[in-house]
Amino acid sequence: MKIGIYINCRKSDGGIYHHVKNTINILEEFLSKDHDLLYIFQSKDFQDIKDIKKLKYINVNENFFSKLENFIYKFEFLKKFYCKFFLKSILEKKIEENNVDLLYFTSPAEACTLISYTNYIIFLLSMQHRELNFFPEYKDKGQSVETRDYIIEKATKYAFKILVGAEKDKNLLTKFYNADEKRVKVQPYTLNLPLIYERNKSTDYQKIYNKLNIPNKKIFLYPAQFWAHKNHKFILDTALSFKKNDIKDVYFVFCGYDKVTLSYIKELIVKQNLEEYFKIFNYLSDEELISIYLKCFSIIMPSYVGHTVIPMYESFYFKKNIFYTENLADIKLREFLTEINIQDPNSVIKEYFKIIENPKENNIKLEKARKYYDLEINSKNMAENYKEIFNEYKYIQERWK
Repeated sequence: MKIGIYINCRKSDGGIYHHVKNTINILEEFLSKDHDLLYIFQSKDFQDIKDIKKLKYINVNENFFSKLENFIYKFEFLKKFYCKFFLKSILEKKIEENNVDLLYFTSPAEACTLISYTNYIIFLLSMQHRELNFFPEYKDKGQSVETRDYIIEKATKYAFKILVGAEKDKNLLTKFYNADEKRVKVQPYTLNLPLIYERNKSTDYQKIYNKLNIPNKKIFLYPAQFWAHKNHKFILDTALSFKKNDIKDVYFVFCGYDKVTLSYIKELIVKQNLEEYFKIFNYLSDEELISIYLKCFSIIMPSYVGHTVIPMYESFYFKKNIFYTENLADIKLREFLTEINIQDPNSVIKEYFKIIENPKENNIKLEKARKYYDLEINSKNMAENYKEIFNEYKYIQERWK
């Protein structure tokens, strides 16, 4: 069976980019022998993957006509008129020319709304924009609630399968969009860093880390884009609490692209005289990020969104504590987390001292988290999920082809 893998995310998209990157690795390693995989790229950011893997791919570049088509397809009456004369979208014609049986949108791409004749599956991100639509990023043209709803509503009507990262997202999908539960499958995010680390353990990560000039303190790492819902402000409040309590052996490292709040966060750090507690990186290579994971005390994620996130699973793999918004994660994951009240910065200090004062108990929790990762969040399991979906579709397709 020929499967088209549609990819349109970029490095600046953060976690989903790394998820897609490792999805490519998994598909190539475990499923390329059973299926003919054709990658459909709208981004140049995956050139490294194209070169290393020697993938079979086509590029679908945006132009005036494709943008016009995107606009037309937003309106049902225009779409019907357009299809009457042109029958199929530019993207769908490309797919048909290449004899694709099933299309996989690896992220919530608006391009799925251009598909009328080809069956597809799609990976959707968190549904929490419906509950948190007051954040500025959900007012932005490209990320707005309306745009997300438009994509999700189309997907829930027409997708063969919908993949989501967490059980809570599956519940929200059925609650807000009346999705058929049988067509929604939980597929945890795939990880890139553990795979790189396993293949490159001989790398001198200490040398890489030294070049980053991070002080010799207990490091809290927050690898996240600077969106408002990521709640970097809470970490500044936490640092202020540490400072007021005269605790100077902690240090916070941010890394992520600026989306909304970076300049605001930088201004507050200076205004509150917190420079001695922070270092901000715009972008880190995989190797640099691994070096910090190996050396840090903990990950900290006070986000308003994220029933599961990639850094959570990475912390399990690297056996690092992760301070996480209480009651946010899927229930089965919460025993591995250090949950914090994001209304109270002092909750971080309380949990910090619990860990310091109970190292044996903490190590047991970290070992359990790693065991969970090894059993559940590994490449073979991810591949089996894809294999199950592809085989299910292949069986059905045999009714007519």
